[in-house]
Amino acid sequence: MDPMHRPSARPPRARTLIVAGLAAGLFAAVAGVAPALAFTVAGATDTVAVASGGTFTVDFVVRDPDLPFNAFDLSVHFDPAKLTSFPMSPTSLQRGDLMVNACTLNAPFHVFTPGPDSVVATLVILCDGVAVTGPGTIYHLRFTAAATNAYTPLTLGAGTSFYNAGPRVAGVVKHGVVVKIGNPVLDAGRPHAAAAPVLDAVVPNPSRAGRTLPLSFSLPRAESSEVAVLDPQGRRVAGSPWTLRDAGPQRLEVALPPLAPGRYTITLRTASGVTRSRPWVVLR
Repeated sequence: MDPMHRPSARPPRARTLIVAGLAAGLFAAVAGVAPALAFTVAGATDTVAVASGGTFTVDFVVRDPDLPFNAFDLSVHFDPAKLTSFPMSPTSLQRGDLMVNACTLNAPFHVFTPGPDSVVATLVILCDGVAVTGPGTIYHLRFTAAATNAYTPLTLGAGTSFYNAGPRVAGVVKHGVVVKIGNPVLDAGRPHAAAAPVLDAVVPNPSRAGRTLPLSFSLPRAESSEVAVLDPQGRRVAGSPWTLRDAGPQRLEVALPPLAPGRYTITLRTASGVTRSRPWVVLR
């Protein structure tokens, strides 16, 4: 039986197991899942301005109406030298309207885990067969800024995932928020536009698929990233796992399964929500 169904009949321990499965990302893909679509989770605004030492709230939203979901894990990372998580009281106030208004019979199942440099929230709609789509607000987080002038990011980590009655929703794109604290002058401490991840072109291209594919890219700062090889239907067929990598040039040898001729896409994703893509054509 689907673990999301008949929630009112489950004992508390069974519900805990559901949340544990969500937080660990253990839901397996099943046959018949819709092809990957653009599904964007982000801050309601790209930037937030706050006075030094001030408290502010960030709304997290899903922007696209394409994919239904009834549960999510939201993993938000921040610099503890510049921001401190300040949970609302009660934490139920952090639930976004999209999740709360979806079901009038039961409040969403909610687990909130704060940490010194990250927070993790899990919400599950507890009405049988009910799912939602964006656009809409899914969660609110409150922070206190340090007594300083700075630009600092809120990033959505690799643990951010969405689910629909069990299976993970594919094709999630994550965009973080830049927090402007105080009154930074000029560009002191501000991320420069040129300091962005770069995915190098595949060489040679087109080419015949071998056992491995050499790929290179660069990161402006140390952070988690992954590289994926997507087939013409947008499905992941190979790639590297999410790994914390140092800043600077990177080179990978990605193991490949047998590939049919066609147009493929090489995609670099980072924990800060940046995506870079390159085309790759496989010959007969």
